Amino acid sequence: MALRSLKLFFLPLLLLVIATQAFAQQAASRAQSAVSYRVRGDQYQQQGAYERALEDYSLALVFNPTDADALNNRGLVKLRLSDLEGAINDYTRAMALRPNEAKPIYNRGIARKAIGDLEGALADFTAALVLRPEFVEAFNNRGNVKRMLNDWAGALGDYDEALRLNPKLAEAFNNRAIVRQQLGDERSALADYDRALQLNPSFATAWHNRGLARLRLNDKDNALADFNRAIALDARAARSLMWRGLLLWEQGQRATAAADLAEAVRLNPDLRETIEARTQASLDE
Repeated sequence: MALRSLKLFFLPLLLLVIATQAFAQQAASRAQSAVSYRVRGDQYQQQGAYERALEDYSLALVFNPTDADALNNRGLVKLRLSDLEGAINDYTRAMALRPNEAKPIYNRGIARKAIGDLEGALADFTAALVLRPEFVEAFNNRGNVKRMLNDWAGALGDYDEALRLNPKLAEAFNNRAIVRQQLGDERSALADYDRALQLNPSFATAWHNRGLARLRLNDKDNALADFNRAIALDARAARSLMWRGLLLWEQGQRATAAADLAEAVRLNPDLRETIEARTQASLDE
């Protein structure tokens, strides 16, 4: 009778221990599955296989809904796939799980900027910088948002700080040059474009922008050379094709110019009105 009582007493405890162990093993298995899917998602993302990466990050979150890294990385993939609202939602969830981490806040700022929410993007970049005061990319992108909001002095200050932290950031030199042009400092802008291209000779946008700067200084031959370089690096650079075509048109090379201008309009139909106005003005002279 005593033995039977002991069995009845210990049996529920034994079952509880077994159930606890099974639950722990299941939880560990789910956590490991989440990590495995997230790691494979990272590999797919690096390979540019964004749809597959999206599937794996989503599976990782089925196994572990609180995996902040999977949420952040799925947000990156959604951004690549132009699902901006989806990216913002994932970054916001990641931020709730890791409120003291700057990266998801910064990433949400990128998505908000892309969707046109400039004030929201500005707030996110500023919040990221509070958490990480030497976040170079956040200074550069906050400068971009300030520039889009016509806060030229604020943008200039952010680009200056980005370049203080990383004097080899070609993108920041290009961006600061745009602001300096807007402020009428053409020579300093040209120097910034020069530095951007020294750091990154494959920077097609900087070649284009330096071409525009030289054109404003009436240095047409060198402007044409810069547009040539921009197009060699990016054959779909519609605005570079437009400006090269207009310069060639002005020089009397009408057949070559017409080919450039037609291609520019094919790539970006919004350029048609500018091209027609400028070529007609040239014919009327």
